[in-house]
Amino acid sequence: MMKENEEIKRICKEVIARIRPDEEEKRQVKAVADLIIAKINKKALEMGIEAHAISVGSTARNTWISGEADIDIFIMFPAEMSEEDLKEKGLALAKSISDRYEERYASHPYIHAYFYDAEGRTEHEADLVPCFSVKDASLLKSAVDRTPFHNEYVTKRIPGLEEEVLLVKQFLKSAGIYGSEQRRKGFSGYLCELLVLRYSSFAELLRNASEWQYGERIEIEGGGKYKGEDALIVIDPVDPNRNVAAAVSPDSFCRLIDAARDFLACPDASFFAMEKKKEMSRAEFVKCVEERGTEFVMVLFEAPDVVEDILFPQLRKAEASVTNLIERNGFTVYRSDVSVEGDKAFLMFELLVWNLPQVKKHVGPPVTSKYHSEQFKSKYKPFSFRKRIENGRYVVEVARKYTDAVELLKNELRSCSLGKQVSESIDRGYEVLRNEEIRFFKGVGYFFRAYFGFG
Repeated sequence: MMKENEEIKRICKEVIARIRPDEEEKRQVKAVADLIIAKINKKALEMGIEAHAISVGSTARNTWISGEADIDIFIMFPAEMSEEDLKEKGLALAKSISDRYEERYASHPYIHAYFYDAEGRTEHEADLVPCFSVKDASLLKSAVDRTPFHNEYVTKRIPGLEEEVLLVKQFLKSAGIYGSEQRRKGFSGYLCELLVLRYSSFAELLRNASEWQYGERIEIEGGGKYKGEDALIVIDPVDPNRNVAAAVSPDSFCRLIDAARDFLACPDASFFAMEKKKEMSRAEFVKCVEERGTEFVMVLFEAPDVVEDILFPQLRKAEASVTNLIERNGFTVYRSDVSVEGDKAFLMFELLVWNLPQVKKHVGPPVTSKYHSEQFKSKYKPFSFRKRIENGRYVVEVARKYTDAVELLKNELRSCSLGKQVSESIDRGYEVLRNEEIRFFKGVGYFFRAYFGFG
């Protein structure tokens, strides 16, 4: 055990040396955040707007991985202001100090902007988020109002544990489960910080995680009132009614348990891999398909212009509805998935059965049910020469409308429940591609590498 612990310490030290921001990077990121805050505060005075800016998130707490600084600036407005005024004045203020920006939407609109450092050499991205300056987390007017309380809570307690947070984040990134967005359904940065506060170190977190059970409940402060039944429950120390881990899917939860066990059994720096693996080539994909003997069918269309946290739930809804359509028509789905790569979105289905014979058996009512029997015989009178009785029920043979799954999707996809923006995009045009027809635009190779389990 002693030797094992020393090996873990050695690996962690080696990893930290690679992922910890150096003093120059810290200085530069802080300088850019301070510059943005000063610009917002100055402009607010000029515009006569009662507001001030603060830095929150990992860059405010020194818990970001080198080269991946996310600068989050919250613009605090009086709690008594209306939501309409917050939106109007907050966005106007954020846009006024940004030369280049995009308007985005989470629980409400915010600005994703680009800023250069004082020397004009390095460009940094920052989210400028208007919120209400409420006195207590129980008085929230919008979901983002909670973030400044998170910042205050962690900032007071995290000093001395920042490197442990970095290790947790990089471990989860390597396992593909870092990030609470809908695409990933993994662990947020704030959740990583709370887990470190609870267990005091990366290694201790893994030792505990390796024994977690479904419904694991963690309360740092106690008094949690959350009653949900999620895979992992971590009560928000600033809001006892909220589960910080609500976004963590059962699969992400189990992937952490599995990775923790594997690392503890055989500690290795590869669990913190930083290098992105090469995209799978089209030839490698075709070889995998031939070896599996299944049929891959991609429904490809232009990605709707909405944030991923709105888009991915719609894609998952479409995936479920299309799977239902395929299986209702007698074909068999083995696995399915969805993704967005660049300006393209797609639904992917791997089929065990994709071609069917023309004949289809349709089972009718019991012969002893006189009324329903007469209705059935009347409806299928033209098929009387193909009608028989099996196990006390009428059976008739009818011709299938679709014997090929691709033809089914080409003709019936719009009958599925697809979600508003996905439906509108598909109405503008889509393709149904099979096996070798599947196009390998940028990002598809990464999708298939993960799909086939190659990391």
